[in-house]
Amino acid sequence: MTRFSSLEFDDAGYQPERRGSGEEIRNEEYFYQQAIRSFLHGEFELALRNYSRALEANSQFLAGWAGQVRMLIELQEYKEAMMWSDKAMELFPEHPEFLSYKAVACFRDARLGEAMAFSDNAIGKDNPGPWAWLARTELLIKNNRRIAETCIPKAVSCAGQEAALIRLEAGRILLRYGLYTSSYEFLSAAPRDFPKSAIAWLELGRCQRMLGYTQAKTSFQQCLLLRPDWRTAERELSKCETGFLGNFFRRWFGGL
Repeated sequence: MTRFSSLEFDDAGYQPERRGSGEEIRNEEYFYQQAIRSFLHGEFELALRNYSRALEANSQFLAGWAGQVRMLIELQEYKEAMMWSDKAMELFPEHPEFLSYKAVACFRDARLGEAMAFSDNAIGKDNPGPWAWLARTELLIKNNRRIAETCIPKAVSCAGQEAALIRLEAGRILLRYGLYTSSYEFLSAAPRDFPKSAIAWLELGRCQRMLGYTQAKTSFQQCLLLRPDWRTAERELSKCETGFLGNFFRRWFGGL
């Protein structure tokens, strides 16, 4: 199985296996693909449930464990993310991906010393992988922006077919910590990589709004076409009506 092999999810993308009767086989790959769709739609709880169903189908499925932990971090369930990372490493000892998730969970839970120790351990492995370098980016971004941003090309270069997702996640990290210009370099490409992803359009719109770009309104409108009545996108769109001037001054005079 190739991870993230059909992330655009058009009609020519992933086709589930079927029984002789034509019934879909709901195996770990089926639920995994459903989880990715849910994530790209911004539905983190649904993605979490689908990753869990993938593990019910195959408890040895590393991608299911990884996705489950990432969604717990998205939902700010940091202690749960730590616990499930530990459970995953009972099957995949000292795996750099799960060490990296523990680093991010600790960092966002203000446990900075532990976070750096887990990240050091992950980076010290042979072939640590893209998620280890993304975690390193996040941990370093406040104290050493220059070094932090050099971690992103390393993440992309070893991502293989996950490269588009890694670029999206890099943009989201930079946006989270207020590096809007750097974030835009990644997020501006996200809708081309994932044209049917509500979260790609949402995050691009957020970045555009903070930079004072009027295109933000169009991005939020596109997001709402893909996921109507998403209150998060509706709130962001409403900010566009009065927020561009303030964002312009924040962009140019806020020391970004």
